[in-house]
Amino acid sequence: MNETPLLSVHGLGRSFGGLRAVDEVSFTVSPNSVRSIIGPNGAGKTTLLDLITGFTKPDSGTVEFAGRPISGLAPHKLPSLGLMRTFQSARLVPGLTVRENVMLGGYRFTRARLLSEGLRLPRTRREERSLVARADDLLRFLELERFADQDAADLPAGVQRLVEVARGLSGGPRLLLLDEPAAGLDDTETNELCDVLRAVCAGGISLVVIEHNIDLIMRLSHAVLVLDAGKAIADGTPAAVRENPAVIEAYLGAKA
Repeated sequence: MNETPLLSVHGLGRSFGGLRAVDEVSFTVSPNSVRSIIGPNGAGKTTLLDLITGFTKPDSGTVEFAGRPISGLAPHKLPSLGLMRTFQSARLVPGLTVRENVMLGGYRFTRARLLSEGLRLPRTRREERSLVARADDLLRFLELERFADQDAADLPAGVQRLVEVARGLSGGPRLLLLDEPAAGLDDTETNELCDVLRAVCAGGISLVVIEHNIDLIMRLSHAVLVLDAGKAIADGTPAAVRENPAVIEAYLGAKA
């Protein structure tokens, strides 16, 4: 892929005390592609996402999204640019239904202010209907419609993770960062997730996926970055990464 990168990460680094959690990591994400990040526990994968999305301040390096520097931007400003993420543990709002949780991701499309919401003005009602329709479309797409009216907090962990994916998609991202989306899913659910994520990418949304399920990574990804102790030890196609001796020694060999 020769397109201008959608996401460019240059020399990103972060230390915590004497520990170098992320050590001068660089990579790019092409439009309409899936970039996966793998590595042993403690390799720095989630910290890397935190640095990209502003939840943790880097000690060094820069991040550009769609050609715009985003280093230092607050996390809440990124969805309006078209960058969304999920987390290792699903962060759904208890007391809200699955549909309502998914609707939260789409509020960047609304114009109504708090006053009009309180007065229930026509614009507010129109926007709410649009959010409901968008949420229901996504729940059907992910085959979660049967859970739409249930309290999200009452669902199994694996289903909660899929709801969080739906919420991320409801924001209309150009790039969606997914932190272990297959955690808690069985083999059948993981296969279905793979099909869904392929369809998402085919629809024009690029993905960055952190995942321990190597079979999923190899089937889904266009490019794979491998971290070990905060350092990038390999970056290439799934086939090339799988045959890389350093990767086998640090990670894949331990999974055999």
